[in-house]
Amino acid sequence: MKPHGLEFLLFFSSWYCLGARADASPVCVIPAAGDESDDSPAIIQAFQDCGKGGQITFSANTTYYVQTVLQLHNLSNVQIDFLGTILFSTDVRYWIQHGSYYHFQNISIAMEFSGEYINIDGHSQGVIDGQGQVWYDLALGVGGLFGRPIPFSLRNANHSIARNLEIKQSGKWNFVIIESHNITADNIFISSTSDDFQANPGNLGNTDGFDTLYSDDVRITNSYINSGDDCVSFKPGSTNIYVQNLTCVNTAGIAVGSLGQYQGQFDLVENITARDIKLVSSRNGAYIKTYNGISVYYPPQGGGNGTGRVQNVLFENFYIQNITAAPVLIQQCTHWEGYNVPPCADFPATGFTFQNVTWKNFTGNTNPSVGTTVASLACSPKSNCTGFTFTDIDVRPPNGTATLSCTNIHGYDEKCQPV
Repeated sequence: MKPHGLEFLLFFSSWYCLGARADASPVCVIPAAGDESDDSPAIIQAFQDCGKGGQITFSANTTYYVQTVLQLHNLSNVQIDFLGTILFSTDVRYWIQHGSYYHFQNISIAMEFSGEYINIDGHSQGVIDGQGQVWYDLALGVGGLFGRPIPFSLRNANHSIARNLEIKQSGKWNFVIIESHNITADNIFISSTSDDFQANPGNLGNTDGFDTLYSDDVRITNSYINSGDDCVSFKPGSTNIYVQNLTCVNTAGIAVGSLGQYQGQFDLVENITARDIKLVSSRNGAYIKTYNGISVYYPPQGGGNGTGRVQNVLFENFYIQNITAAPVLIQQCTHWEGYNVPPCADFPATGFTFQNVTWKNFTGNTNPSVGTTVASLACSPKSNCTGFTFTDIDVRPPNGTATLSCTNIHGYDEKCQPV
């Protein structure tokens, strides 16, 4: 809306403010420099001027070159319209030294939003491009390599929405929600693909689609994820999360965890619903993973011997096509290769409780490499697995009859039959 007599243009700055709308709230449109120089100062200035009760627009048909970290904090009641493209630099040295740090797995964030009542809308044309190939080639499967930048994060955000965005070629995780409450992510298109994926799938490690971490009351809906790692991962402190209508291609599946990575730490995940999920050429279906009972090396590349509780989880209406591992899975032996990790039987995961977990209405088929196992649930002898339910598991192997395997699951025998 054209402002009423307050419009002004600051020619000596790389941003401009359109003054106030009719309701007296400020409006900022961010122009790009146009010469591939760093547009971060203009972006930061616009958020300082219009980040409270205002409207901020990234212009259509415009590329914003971002060479420095964007910590967009203390926002409130702000409308952010992503109509153009944010293109992050490939300056590996800079991002390793200057990314916005968070202690869990030493993650580094390139752009984060914090505050309350933040409304981010890409209008189905906004793009955030992490230019991740340089990181895939550098990491070579080392998922915990320090400094790999996450291009989009809601961190310490409340009552906020992100929708109609495309996030592609992330250096690490794509969209992470940290220490936030009442968050909606809707109609997000995520794609992280490596030039070398077919020959070396390992070099695309740790490029999760969505991650929730110490966050409550989150909804993730109507989205597409092609990421090479977890489609959605409910990490420690994820509570009251609702996920629906996702298509996950070349992912590791819908994951609870990994949990128990930090020795002596208690990890809670509870009240999780994931339904109406399509998984195509993914490794797992819906699964829970914890580290084993000994800490080997150090997080993020190592760890273990933590404890935790997972309760009230529903995985419902999963269609699985050409999955390459188990559609239904619990494994308590997560570890990183190369650090002389002893066998799980020697140090089983200790102090975990899993209760009221349901897999319901799973259909589709597995890849021939899986064999006939469609469910593999291995609870540590030093953990407690109760209240498990399997209903309408109709995922079929191409050869043979589907089999299920249960170990230490209360109320079930080794073939997952009720006893």
